[in-house]
Amino acid sequence: MQAGVERAEIPHTGTVEYAPNAPLIAPVSIGNGKTNTTMTWDFFDDIDMVPIEKIPSPGVNKWMPLEVRTAIYDDRREHMAFNNRTYWPPLVPSLFTALTTGYQAYFPDVYGFKTYPVILDHLEDVEVAIFNMDTNSHPFHIHGHNFFIIVRGTIDKNPKNRREAVSFPMRRDTITVPAQSYAIVRFRADNPGVWMMHCHMQFHNDQGLAMTFIEAPFQIINNTGKLPDQLLKNCNALGIPTSGNAMGRLGLDLANDPRGPYPLAGF
Repeated sequence: MQAGVERAEIPHTGTVEYAPNAPLIAPVSIGNGKTNTTMTWDFFDDIDMVPIEKIPSPGVNKWMPLEVRTAIYDDRREHMAFNNRTYWPPLVPSLFTALTTGYQAYFPDVYGFKTYPVILDHLEDVEVAIFNMDTNSHPFHIHGHNFFIIVRGTIDKNPKNRREAVSFPMRRDTITVPAQSYAIVRFRADNPGVWMMHCHMQFHNDQGLAMTFIEAPFQIINNTGKLPDQLLKNCNALGIPTSGNAMGRLGLDLANDPRGPYPLAGF
């Protein structure tokens, strides 16, 4: 996928046109009679933004550190991961598992190791510290929430690079964390559901840079009515089970639930 391309580059670029009469970027010669229309964008630090609606940030009941790394794994492929756990979708979608496993919906194991499930209590205040140890920048997106940007800094702990939010932090649903940098965000778990956090570059997401928040499992069960028949028919047509744990079984019977691959030392 990245053959012949620098790792920090995207293979294809294009111009987004908002108005048909807007000027395009002037072509730049790249040799051999070829031209390219590219633009270098400076990093925009959204922690400096001031929200129109001023809401104080929540406190911290749960702290979630996430190290972001790219490595060659023991399947001889490059993967990306949070805390060396690379994402792979379960046999049973996690929302179905939350709806059909009763009190065991509060057990992270039922969702499968590779989904990296984190259980959140209803109205719990969550702080996520994202440490980007990678050589790429990553735009991280959390479904179901607008989080508060609390702190930004660099991995080398240089105090000159540490930026703290003002009294009323900016709220976003996506934050770009540059290479060798970190960001700390907070949100209140006030929206029961199964929510993914992932890199918004699709091929990084496909390489495993994702995890799952299982938010207020009992509220999910109590607040969800009958699932649409068409949804169940679609899953049936695709051979996707709609009940049970990640492996489509009862309880904690998770035999053959995949754990690897694992990163190789030195890569």
